[in-house]
Amino acid sequence: MANIAAQPQNFEGRRIDSISYSSKPPLHASELERAQILKVGQPLRAADVSETIERLYASGQFDDLRIEAENSPSGGVAVRIVTENRWFIGSVGVRGKMSNPPNRGQLVNATQLNLGTPVEESSLPAAESNIQRLFTANGLYEAVVTPQVVRDPAAQQLNFTFVVKTGKRAKYADPVIRGNAILSEKAISRATGWKYRFIGRAKRVTEGRTRGGLIGIQDKYAKEDRLMARVDMKSLDYDAKTRRLTPTIEVDAGPKVQVTTVEAKVSKGNLRKYVPVYEERRVDRDLLVEGARNLRDYFQRQGYFDVDVDFRQRQVGNDEIVVEYVISRGQRFKLVDVKLEGHKYFNNEVLRERMFLEPAGLLRFRQGRYSEALRKKDEENIANLYRSNGFRDVKVSSLVERDLKGKAGEMGASFRIDEGVQWIVDSLTINGTSQIGKDRFEAKLSSIAGQPFAEINVAADRAAILTTYYSGGFPDTTFLWESQPGAAPNHVQLVYNITEGRQQFVRDVLVGGVRVTKPSLIEKRLTLAAGDPLSLVNMSEGQKRLYDTGVLAKVTTAVQNSSGDTLHKLVLYDVEEAARYTFAVGFGAEFARLGGTATTLDSPAGGTGFSPRVSFDVTRTNMFGLGHSASIRGRFSTLQTRASFNYVAPRLQSVEGRNITLTALFDSSRDVRTFSSRRQEGSVQISQLFSRATTGLFRYTLRRVTTSDVVIPTLLVPQLLQPVRIGLLSANIVQDRRDDSTDATRGIFNTFDVGIASRYLGSSRSFVRGLARTATYHRITRNTVLARVTTFGVILPFSIPAGIERNESIPLPERFFGGGSVSHRGFPDNQAGPRDIGVPAAIGGVATQPTGFPLGGNALLFNIVELRFPLIGDNIRGVVFHDAGNVYRGIGDISFRASQRSDKDFNYMVHAVGFGLRYKTPIGPVRGDLSYSLNPPRFVGFQGTALQLLQCDPSRPTSELPSFCQGVPQRINRFQFFFSIGQTF
Repeated sequence: MANIAAQPQNFEGRRIDSISYSSKPPLHASELERAQILKVGQPLRAADVSETIERLYASGQFDDLRIEAENSPSGGVAVRIVTENRWFIGSVGVRGKMSNPPNRGQLVNATQLNLGTPVEESSLPAAESNIQRLFTANGLYEAVVTPQVVRDPAAQQLNFTFVVKTGKRAKYADPVIRGNAILSEKAISRATGWKYRFIGRAKRVTEGRTRGGLIGIQDKYAKEDRLMARVDMKSLDYDAKTRRLTPTIEVDAGPKVQVTTVEAKVSKGNLRKYVPVYEERRVDRDLLVEGARNLRDYFQRQGYFDVDVDFRQRQVGNDEIVVEYVISRGQRFKLVDVKLEGHKYFNNEVLRERMFLEPAGLLRFRQGRYSEALRKKDEENIANLYRSNGFRDVKVSSLVERDLKGKAGEMGASFRIDEGVQWIVDSLTINGTSQIGKDRFEAKLSSIAGQPFAEINVAADRAAILTTYYSGGFPDTTFLWESQPGAAPNHVQLVYNITEGRQQFVRDVLVGGVRVTKPSLIEKRLTLAAGDPLSLVNMSEGQKRLYDTGVLAKVTTAVQNSSGDTLHKLVLYDVEEAARYTFAVGFGAEFARLGGTATTLDSPAGGTGFSPRVSFDVTRTNMFGLGHSASIRGRFSTLQTRASFNYVAPRLQSVEGRNITLTALFDSSRDVRTFSSRRQEGSVQISQLFSRATTGLFRYTLRRVTTSDVVIPTLLVPQLLQPVRIGLLSANIVQDRRDDSTDATRGIFNTFDVGIASRYLGSSRSFVRGLARTATYHRITRNTVLARVTTFGVILPFSIPAGIERNESIPLPERFFGGGSVSHRGFPDNQAGPRDIGVPAAIGGVATQPTGFPLGGNALLFNIVELRFPLIGDNIRGVVFHDAGNVYRGIGDISFRASQRSDKDFNYMVHAVGFGLRYKTPIGPVRGDLSYSLNPPRFVGFQGTALQLLQCDPSRPTSELPSFCQGVPQRINRFQFFFSIGQTF
C-alpha cells in the first residue's frame, strides 16, 4: 500500500473503485459529503487528494490523517483514509472528602480544562499542577491528586475526574520580617491576624487568610500614617514534621504621610474617603489632583459653590511628607431653583428624572444638591437623551446665577437647551436576508420610516437583528449600515447590509457530571435537540432552566469544536450537583407591647416585654434524584413554638410553574393575651404559575385546634374549649405587578383567599372564609409615592352546633385578629376588635366579670394610605400615614362610624395618623413608625390575678364583692411605636 501524497504518479488518473476509512469518521453525513472531494468511479487526482485532506483538517475533528491507495482487483484504485480523531474536553469534576477552602468549584476552575476545547498533551499535567498549587496556597501540603480519565469515543470526549485526599492543613508559624520595618516584629505579627487574639494559638492556613495578613500589615502602617509602606511575601517555607508554614515578609515602612487641610476643616474619615493616596498607598501629583477635585465636589455639595481647593507638598526631614490642601470655601449658598429653558420636545418631568441637581428642601438637601461635576453630568445626560431621539445637533449649556433675585446666599442653576432639528428616517432598506425572513425581526426595529434617526437606535437594531440570527443558528452573521441623504432636509435613507453566513445545526446534546439526578429531570429542561438550529440564545435558556431546578450548583455550556469548519456541532452541558443538605440557624428578639397569656390580668391591651427567638432549618434537596426537597423547620420563642415538615415536588406532571407541597405542622402560640392555642395540621397544596404576575394556590388542610390558658370566664364554656377539627378546602390567587417587591413605587399587589370548612371535608365546624387584599402604588412626583392597601375579610358560619351562638361557633384561633405594624398602627399587635365585656348571667345562671381582653371577630376591614417622600439625603425617606378600620364581631356589624357609643361598643372604625422613617438597606428599608390614634377604644378591664378573677361573681351585691372585683375603665394608648424591616405593604 502506498501513500498517495508520496507517490502520486503511480495512481494519477486511475479510476477510484472504493473509498474506506480506518475508523468511522466523526462527521455528520452531509459534512462528510462536503469535505470528501474524492468520489467512487471518478479518476484519482492529486489535487483532489490535497483538497480532501485540507477540508477534513478544517473540520477540526482530526489530529492527524493521511490517504493511502493500492491496486484494486478490478484494475482501479482502492483508497483508504487513515484518521486519528481529535479528543475534546468533556465533564470535569472533583471527588473526595475535602474542607473548604478550596471548594470544588475553585478546584474545577483551577484545572483550566475548558468544556468543548481540544485536549492538548500538556492539559492533564497542567491541571494536576494547578490543583496542587491551589491546595498548597491553602496550607494543604499533604494533598494527593489522582486523575481519572474516561474516554467517550462516540462524542470524542475525555471526561476528567480528580480524586483528592487533602490531608491535614498547616498552621502559621511566626513570620520572619526583613527590611526597614520600623515597627516591632511582635506588632507586625499581631497585625497579620494569623493567631487567635489573647490565646495566641496559630490559625490554619488559607489563601485568603495569607492575603489578608499582608493587608493587615499595610493597614497597621496606614494607621501609623505610613501610607507608602510596601509589604511583599518573599517565601512560604513549610515544615512537614511540625506542619507549620513560616512566611518570610519583606517590609519597607516608607515615610510618614500627613494629609491635612488649611482654612477649612475636613474630618479624617472624609479625607480617607476623598483623597485617593490612602487607597492607592502612594503619593503622586495625579492622585493629589484627584483628591483636590473630590474635595471641591464635597464642599460644593455642602453649599460652598465657589470653593477653591489647592494643595502643596513638602518634605519634613527624611521620614515625613506633609500634604496640605488649602481650601477657600467662600460664601455658602443655597440652590433654590433649577430651571430648564428652550425645550419643546420633552417636558420638565422627563428631563428632571435624568438630572442630579436638586433644589434645597426643608430637610432633604438643606443647601440643595450641586457641584460642578454634577452640573456637567446633567448637561451630558440631557444631550444624550436628545441625541437618542434624533436631535444630532443638540446643544446644552448651563449657567449659575448667584444672589438670585437679590437674595444673598441664594443661587439658581439654569439649563439652556438648543434642540436643533430632529433627524427623521425616510426609509429603511434591508439587504442580504435570504435564509431568515425580515418578518422575524422587523417588529423589533427602532429606525423605521417616520421614526427619529439616531446612532443609538441603529445600535439597538443591530442587536435585535444579530440576536435573531444567533437564535436561528447563524453565529457568523455580520451587520453593516450606511445612511444617505433623504428627499427632505434632515431626513436620511438607511441601509442595513446583512451577511448571513452559513447556518449551523445541533448534531447532538450531551450532558456530563450527573451523578444522582435523574436524566429525565435534565432532559426536560433542555431547549435544544439534534437537528435544531444551533441557537446560542436557546443554549443559554437551557442553562437557566437547569439552574432553576434548584439541584445544580454550577452549569457550564459550550459548543464542542466551536472553531471547526463544520455545520453540525455537539452542544455540551457540564453540571455540578449542589450539596444535598443545607442547614440554617437564626437568632432574633422582639421588644414591644407583646401578647401572651399571663398570671396577671392588669394589661388587657398588652404589656411591654421582651421575647427572644431561635429558628433552625434543615433541608434535603434533590430527593430520589427528582429535584424534590424535604425540610424540617423550627421556631422557638416565649410567644410561639413551631415545628414543621415540608415536602415539595416542583413541576408536577412536568408542567413548569406547577408545584405540590405536603406539610405537617405543630404550632403552639401565645401571641394573643386572651388564650393560648395548639395546632396540629396536615395540608396538601398545589401551586400554579399562570403568568409572570399571577399565581394560584389550591390547598386542602386538616387540623386539630386546641384552646387553653383561657382565664376569661365568658369563654369557660365546654363547647368553646374542647378540641376542634377543621377540614378546609381553599384557593388563593396572587397578582403581583409591583416594580420592586421590597420597596414598590408603582404597580399593584392583590391577593384573594377563599375557603370552605364542612363536615363533608372532615371538619367539626362549618364556615366559609374569605380574605381579600388589594394594594396600589402611584408615583405622584419624581420622588413621591402614594401607596394604599385595603383588606377585607369575612367568616360565615353555617350548620352551627346546638348550644353555641352563631358568632361564637368559630373557634378562637380561627377568628380574625388584627392590629399592629402591618394591619393597623392605632393598635398594639392583635388588639383590634371585640373585647370581653362580661355577661350578667352566663350559661348555667352564672354571671361573669368583664376583663377587657380581645376576643377576635368574624369580619375585618382595614385601609392604610401612605405618602412616601424623600427626607434626608438619598437613603432616608419619610412617611405620613392614615390607618383606618377594625376587626368586627360579624359581617353585619361592619360600620364606618367613627365614634364609640359606649365602653361595650367595638364595632366602629378606628382612625390613626402618624409619621415614619425609612432607611434604605440592601435587604429592604428599616422602618420606624409613630402613630396617634384619634378615637381609640375604651373598655372596662380587670386588674388582678386569674385566681382573684374567679372569686368575682357579678350576680352578688357590689358590697359583698372584694375590692379587686371592681372593673377599671381603660383605653388603648393613643400613641404606638413600631420598628421592623420592610415597608408596611
